[in-house]
Amino acid sequence: MMLKQWMTALLMAVALWINPAVAEANWQEASEVVDTATRDMLALMERDELTREENTEQLMQEIETIISPVVDFPYIAKRVMGKYHRRASPEEQARFADVFKTTLLRTYAKSVAGFELQQYQIQKPNGTSPEPDKQVVNVDLSAANGEVYTLVYYMLKQDGRWTLVNVLVDGINLRITFRNQFADLYQQNRTIGKTIEAWAVKMQDVKLEKTGNEDDSSEG
Repeated sequence: MMLKQWMTALLMAVALWINPAVAEANWQEASEVVDTATRDMLALMERDELTREENTEQLMQEIETIISPVVDFPYIAKRVMGKYHRRASPEEQARFADVFKTTLLRTYAKSVAGFELQQYQIQKPNGTSPEPDKQVVNVDLSAANGEVYTLVYYMLKQDGRWTLVNVLVDGINLRITFRNQFADLYQQNRTIGKTIEAWAVKMQDVKLEKTGNEDDSSEG
C-alpha cells in the first residue's frame, strides 16, 4: 500500500513538473505577491517625510507592515547562521531571528530611501521552475536619476502561501552576504550569544558588498 501511495505521489510530482500550465500558474501566484508588496512600497515612498534619515525608524515600521506577511524572517535567519544554527540554543535561535528581522528591515529602509524609486516592472521568466513550490521573480526598479536596479526574489510556497526566502540586489546575494558577516563575527567572538549581540550593534549601519560565487546550497 505504501509503495502504491509513493508511486502516485511521484507521478503527480512529475505531472506538475512537465505541465507548463501548472508551472505558469505557480509563477503567477508568486509574482502577484511580489507585485502587491512592491506597489505598496512605492506608494510608501511617495510620503517624502519618510525618506529623511531622521525618520528611518518610522520608515522601518511602515515597511514591516508591508513585508512581514511576505518575508519568512526565521527561515532566512536560520540560513544566515548556517552551521552555527545547530550549535545555538532555541533561545539563541529565536533571539537571532528577532535581531536579524531588524537588520533586514533597516537595510531595506535605507536602500529604498536612497534609491528614490519611481516605477517597476516584473519580468517574465525565461523558463519554468523544475520545482513548483519554488519560483524566481525578477523585478526592474527605476529610480528618479534614470538608473534601473534589478531585484531577484526567491519565493517558496509553504503552508499554502508564498514567502520570500532570499533576494539578489543588482547581483548582491543578501543571504550569502549576511551569512559571511555572521561567520566573521563568530570568529571574533567565539560564542553564539556574543556573536548575536555583536551583530545587533555592528549591523546598525550595514553596507552591502558584492561577494564571490559562493554556493548557497540552493535558494529554497
